[in-house]
Amino acid sequence: MKEKVALLGSGGIVSQRFQQRLANHPWFELAAVFGTPENAGVSLNQLTWNLPEPRPKLPNLEVISCPTSDLNFQLEKLNIQLVFSALPSDAALEIEPLLRQAGKHVFSNSAPHRMDSDVPLVIPELNPGHLVLLDSQKSKYNGGSITCSTNCTVMPITIPLKPIVDQFGIHSIQVQSEQSLSGGGLQMITDAKQSGEVAPEIPGEAEKIAEEAHRLLGELNGNEVTPAKFATDITCRRVMRDFGHLVRVKVELSKTTSEEEIFALFKNFTSLPQQLELPSAPLKPIIVVNSTIDPSIHQWAGAESFDNPDPAYDLRSGMSIVVSDLQLTNNHLSFTAFSENTIRGAAGGCLLLAELAFKQGLLV
Repeated sequence: MKEKVALLGSGGIVSQRFQQRLANHPWFELAAVFGTPENAGVSLNQLTWNLPEPRPKLPNLEVISCPTSDLNFQLEKLNIQLVFSALPSDAALEIEPLLRQAGKHVFSNSAPHRMDSDVPLVIPELNPGHLVLLDSQKSKYNGGSITCSTNCTVMPITIPLKPIVDQFGIHSIQVQSEQSLSGGGLQMITDAKQSGEVAPEIPGEAEKIAEEAHRLLGELNGNEVTPAKFATDITCRRVMRDFGHLVRVKVELSKTTSEEEIFALFKNFTSLPQQLELPSAPLKPIIVVNSTIDPSIHQWAGAESFDNPDPAYDLRSGMSIVVSDLQLTNNHLSFTAFSENTIRGAAGGCLLLAELAFKQGLLV
């Protein structure tokens, strides 16, 4: 029997990525979707579909809209303990702790609680051990918890950095990002298409990326995470592309190595999700290509087939990081990396995180 899950959010890009990837999930059954009053009572199959792929066959559910105070009552009525959150930040700040206090397990794609000291901020291939922080939460909050996935741009930076940090250590990183419109939500795509332009600035983004990267690559000491220590110089800008974030990364290594050794590290990198054969875990978290990155193709990295990817059935599609332009001069490494920000960087990454915690028996 599948585990019943609920989704907070109904009409946004990330919430519909969750619906897409839960439609045929082998472990989880989408049993309730909560949304705004505008969508209340509308069938999932009748909601405006905002993803470029065809809508999969979704459960025969109507969107529930209710006061925050009634959320847990609705979840209890449906016997749901596991909740995915695609809420805007202001709503997540209020609602997620209330559900945790009620004993629910919340897996959040939202930002407000990522840096809370007792909340695991986890990329499953990087720091699965940080999930031990769930123990202290569960003891304080009636068995409930919040677990957070990361900022979408952090993925193509830190996943390639992980084997490098482990093998050689690093002194500093420089990052230039090109972030797609979908990172700013559905309205940004609509506005940009109408005006033909988008403001390149992303206020506060560089600071968020640096803070999360230090935490993700930090060390767990008891019930606290000691952030990693390396210098950062990060510049972020929005570009006129619907999906996919590209980053150009320069790294100062602590030890001498060769391009061949770096290439082998990337090629052979796997981690706990691959060992556990989690449904959304890509066989290769990092794929190195000799060609220029093509967002229209490489957004599906990890898929069984690039010819006709179907993210509603192939849960590995869009879950790998693509790396190109690998160069090493002395101890200075540079590479370009790309990932699908609404899949690996949002719904897919959050779903993989829940699969990991569920498989390890951490949600009891």
